[in-house]
Amino acid sequence: MHMDHSIRPDLLLSVEASGCGCDDAACDAGQLVTELDDKTISYVLETRPYFEDLRQSISQIAGLLVLATAGAKSVTQDHAMLEAARDACKRALDGIRSTRPTARATHHHRHLLEAAQDLGLAISRSGDGLHLTSTDRHRNENVFGPLEAAYRNLGWATRTLPGFEILSFDQACCAPQQVEHQQ
Repeated sequence: MHMDHSIRPDLLLSVEASGCGCDDAACDAGQLVTELDDKTISYVLETRPYFEDLRQSISQIAGLLVLATAGAKSVTQDHAMLEAARDACKRALDGIRSTRPTARATHHHRHLLEAAQDLGLAISRSGDGLHLTSTDRHRNENVFGPLEAAYRNLGWATRTLPGFEILSFDQACCAPQQVEHQQ
C-alpha cells in the first residue's frame, strides 16, 4: 500500500466547517469543528487511499463520457480506463466497508459509501451505454446522473473531515479571474 506523506498529523487535529452542504438534518456543523481524537485521525489515514481511488475513478468515467460525447471510436466497454475505474471503485468500496468509523467520522463515512455506490452505478451503466455510437445524449445522461451524485458526495465528505481534498480549478491561478468593478 502506498503511504501518502503529504498529510501532516498536526493539520489533522481540528477542522473548521459550517456543515458539509448535504440535506441530512443529522449533519451537525458544531460537531464538524471539534478536535479529532487519535482513533478518528487513524480513520482519516486509513480511508484516504479509498477516497483517492474514488476521486480517480470519477475522473476516469468523466473522461470517458467526454470522449464518448465527442464521438471517439475508442470508447467501448473494454476500454482500459473503464476497467481501471471499475477496479478502483471495487477496491474503494471494499475498503470503506471494512473500516469502522468513529462517532466523529460517521457522517464522512456515509458520504464515502454513497459516493462509492453511486460511482458503481455509473460504472455499471457505462459498461452498458458506452458504444461507438454513444453520442446519444440519453445514454450518457444515464451515466452522468449517478456520476454527478458520486462527485457531490465526495465533495460533501471533504467538508466533514480534514485530509480529503478535491482540486478545484475555479480557484487556480490559471482560472479566469472575475474582476470586481468598483464605481
